[in-house]
Amino acid sequence: MSDIQEFIQDIFAAGPTGVILRVVIILVIAFVAQWIGGRAIRRSVLAVTSRAPKRRAGQLRGAEDDELATTLMEDRQGQRAHALGSLAKNALTIIIWVIAVMMILSTLGVNIAPIIASGAVISAVLGFGAQTYIADYLNGISMIFEDQMGIGDTVELGGIVLGEVEETALRYTRIRDFWGVVWYVRNGQIQSVANQSQGWTYSLIEIPVPYDEDLTRVQQVVDAVGQEMGEDPQYNGVLLGAPYYSNVTELTATSVVVRVNTKIVPNGNQWYAGRAIRQRMKEGLDAAGIRIPYDGIQVRTFQAGVQEVPPKPPGDSGGSTPQATGEQLNADENPGEARP
Repeated sequence: MSDIQEFIQDIFAAGPTGVILRVVIILVIAFVAQWIGGRAIRRSVLAVTSRAPKRRAGQLRGAEDDELATTLMEDRQGQRAHALGSLAKNALTIIIWVIAVMMILSTLGVNIAPIIASGAVISAVLGFGAQTYIADYLNGISMIFEDQMGIGDTVELGGIVLGEVEETALRYTRIRDFWGVVWYVRNGQIQSVANQSQGWTYSLIEIPVPYDEDLTRVQQVVDAVGQEMGEDPQYNGVLLGAPYYSNVTELTATSVVVRVNTKIVPNGNQWYAGRAIRQRMKEGLDAAGIRIPYDGIQVRTFQAGVQEVPPKPPGDSGGSTPQATGEQLNADENPGEARP
């Protein structure tokens, strides 16, 4: 043991070669510490996610709103663990390399005591010149610890972008939208987070039906189709309840618009659920003979250059007047013009 200590002391007491060796040793230790710390964080995240309760959405059908919110929020342990793991890795990297840089400066003969002592002044200068960075870091830490979003969540960030969270760093959040575009949004720019993956959400579908159709019959058809969908096992991971007839939402010039409500599992299922419900409702309404109305357009056509003669009033005994052609009209408007 004493031999090893003497060897290390000899290295650190050497000349320029020893300085280079010391810098290399500090860098190697920093890389190893970062690797070990990152591996420990990943193992911790996997341990938490493996212990997180895993419930199938089909088992929660018909549950009350409070029970759904509580149960599904408990299932978010995986998303939150990944988000906190990402934050811990960023913080660990910053701490390790700040210490490594300070040690390297000390090894190169730079007196770091004044730097440490003047930390308040440096902090004030940096705070004035890097306010946006500080805001990004503070907002990122608060969002992650408050569980405003987690990796894998579908979120809308203050009207900036709607997509799936892929990374939650200290300074930015990486979002992939539904066109595949990757967005890097600074955390300081995020004023609000609309998280569509916490708890449960609704799918609201509006369907037009004819004015002369009995709404009671429409409701019976919609509820029957919704009951079939609610019992269909292929929607176990999507629906939390059967689609049902809600009410009339609009009266247009050609139709009565009714709404179909459905409680669904969030996180990207809103669009799939909407498409599936529309298709099944269309098939059910067709089978019941209820047609979705379409807007009619009245089109009147006429021949170019021909004046349309209004119909003759009743009782007019005058002779019939032929339609005037465009050539005759032009001649009447220019009586002095010679006619062929």
